[in-house]
Amino acid sequence: MQFLDRYTTAIKFLCDFLHDPASHTYYPQSQQKSNLHIYLDNLWWLLKYREINHFYYMYGLDQKGASQKDYLAKKVFFRLRNKVNSAFLTGGRRSNYICLLRDKFIFANYLKALGFPTPQILALCDKDSITWLDNGRPMALESISATDCDVFIKEILGECADGVYAVKVKEKKIYINEHEATIEQLKETIKGMCIVQQRVCQHPKLSQLYPYSVNTIRLVTAMTNKNIVPLGAIIRLGTNKQTCDNLAIGGLSVPIDIQTGALKKIGMFRPAFGRRTESHPDTGVRFDGFVIPFFDSALNMAIGLHAFFYGIHSIGWDIAITPTGPVFVEGNDNWEIPTLQAHNPDFGEKYLATITQP
Repeated sequence: MQFLDRYTTAIKFLCDFLHDPASHTYYPQSQQKSNLHIYLDNLWWLLKYREINHFYYMYGLDQKGASQKDYLAKKVFFRLRNKVNSAFLTGGRRSNYICLLRDKFIFANYLKALGFPTPQILALCDKDSITWLDNGRPMALESISATDCDVFIKEILGECADGVYAVKVKEKKIYINEHEATIEQLKETIKGMCIVQQRVCQHPKLSQLYPYSVNTIRLVTAMTNKNIVPLGAIIRLGTNKQTCDNLAIGGLSVPIDIQTGALKKIGMFRPAFGRRTESHPDTGVRFDGFVIPFFDSALNMAIGLHAFFYGIHSIGWDIAITPTGPVFVEGNDNWEIPTLQAHNPDFGEKYLATITQP
């Protein structure tokens, strides 16, 4: 009975999803499947994978001739990714290394020890206290207003821009995401243990694309036959004067040609925020052929760095480009596939090949 109740609820949700005004084609110039065909496609996906394919239109699966079999379902991908990323075997012993990526404090200090560029961590804090790393003494959080600073406060285990806040102190005034705030409001903002990380100054060329956020590259590398290979890359751009480039809050993604470091023609929003565009909606800058500075360096560094995370099969790197070169902001074992797969339909096949090769 519970089984039927779950599927009844899911099918109702599927109907709501397909009739949602936000659920419409990314490819209006193409010939579309019939409404019945689209419904049956999505019903098949639901029954086979037990999930709603929220990226059906983003993948272009509503176009005539498009096949769902060419795309990895999120649940299938998550299961494979988690299995191969969390179990490293050597000398007959197993270990899980993902904490090296998930804990932002550990990640930053590991990279610093290896000599790879990463934003400087200035302090650890919670809602009551702050410990500056230069002296190691815990102080009341109120002391943050004593010195001018321009930082990001990030939850140590936060994901998808949750728990990330731009904080600026100037002349003893506190600003959170560019809005003046009190110390009490800062305390309410901080939910757990956080790092206080120096703000990255991005390359002026990337500010041409969008100046209000640090626009980061998401580059995925994977191990195959003891070699590290790049699977694909996008750049994420903030929009609408937001200070974060995260796609889950309305950011824009544009694929990068990893051979040339140049952007491809079409950028995409997640379904809730828009569709496709050939230029940034705020700055008007066109994507096609826009060359990302220092991309070759970022690519080579990511491949070299992954070798030191030998216990993790695939990593989604978040890389900022500064005036002097790449800076590794984060590494993610739990990176997601939909956006990369939407821009590169063969991405899932390339990922699977790294798992099946010896």
